[in-house]
Amino acid sequence: MEKLRSEIYNTLVEKAKNILKKKHLLIIGKTEIERRNFVSEVIQHANLESFRFPSKMKVFKEYCDFIKKEQLYIPWYEAKRYNINQILEFHYDWLSENNSLIIMEEFESMEERWRIELLRICLNEIDTRKKNDKKIHLIISQKEEDGLIEKLSEVIHLRENERRTQKQVVEQNIEIIDLS
Repeated sequence: MEKLRSEIYNTLVEKAKNILKKKHLLIIGKTEIERRNFVSEVIQHANLESFRFPSKMKVFKEYCDFIKKEQLYIPWYEAKRYNINQILEFHYDWLSENNSLIIMEEFESMEERWRIELLRICLNEIDTRKKNDKKIHLIISQKEEDGLIEKLSEVIHLRENERRTQKQVVEQNIEIIDLS
């Protein structure tokens, strides 16, 4: 029985790794520790430069502090200091120009407005890329889906002449993996 569970788990990790090449992942279900271990396995097999944001970030400043610490921004001009808006703007440019894996665990703790905005930006990045362009890969984990797909569907921007609905765009760019 244990061997079967291990095989199923390894198959799920392999599936997640393959999905991650094309879509963002939303990992839900089981316990926080089990989600964290699963994400660690996917990261290990993903073969991408990865940036694991602090788990359970609550406020936007924590996000910006991590960006500054990891230097996930490249200013195009010199200044003695950069404010949060400038850092965020540089970070958006960094997102559009890199082929990295970003991990945001237990992300339901983040203040709602910023959580949705950050995810919207990442969704737009992956949806507007051509097949062989560099792209950001995103893994989000949280206890449950909790209406996240619907919330993102309300704020996503559609391209001109887009034939898909907002919800279809979100669903085609985020894959939910339920560990339950």
